[in-house]
Amino acid sequence: MLTYTFSPREKVMLALLALVGILVAWYQLVFVNFQRQIDALDAEIATVQDEIVMSQSRAAALQSMKSMVEQYKAEGIDPLLLPTYDNTKNLMAYLNGVLLSSTGYSMSFDNPELSEDDGAIHRTGTITFNTDSYESARSIVQAIAHGPYPCQVVGAGITDNSLQGSRTRSSEGLVVTSMQVTFLEEAPEGTTLVTDDGSAGGQDLSALSDWNK
Repeated sequence: MLTYTFSPREKVMLALLALVGILVAWYQLVFVNFQRQIDALDAEIATVQDEIVMSQSRAAALQSMKSMVEQYKAEGIDPLLLPTYDNTKNLMAYLNGVLLSSTGYSMSFDNPELSEDDGAIHRTGTITFNTDSYESARSIVQAIAHGPYPCQVVGAGITDNSLQGSRTRSSEGLVVTSMQVTFLEEAPEGTTLVTDDGSAGGQDLSALSDWNK
């Protein structure tokens, strides 16, 4: 029977190979599995953190909605009637329909803005119209202020020119009314506001009277 005696160098090489084999086996069986467990735990932690952020966001949104509801109730506005952005077409159709009873009108609205106070979209503008009587002007004001689309009347002024005994053209009404109003719209999550060219005069929407009602 032949026997072979390893030299010291060969013994060192075999020991190194055995050590490398042990390290490879440890890496594959222990380290890789341990790293996978860590990655899985990191993914679970990230998921939980996302859920916490979403829960906090929902809680903040609910609190904001609660405050908004209370504010609107105090102002006599039913928050359940808030239309969803963008309600421009329906709003303009309603306003133009109401203002048809006037002898002439114009509307100019600023770009819509998302309010940080109540979380709703504010569409602020000025509506000016002429009528033949104070009663007609008051009726239009009430139709706008208490119409189907909630709004806040910032200011209103009615000038009765009949008291001055002057009327320049038959197409002009004796009574001139100007209203500053802010219409409210609900802002769903992820809403991106569409604005005009940013001119200071805002959007002239009086030309939209031919929209379907």
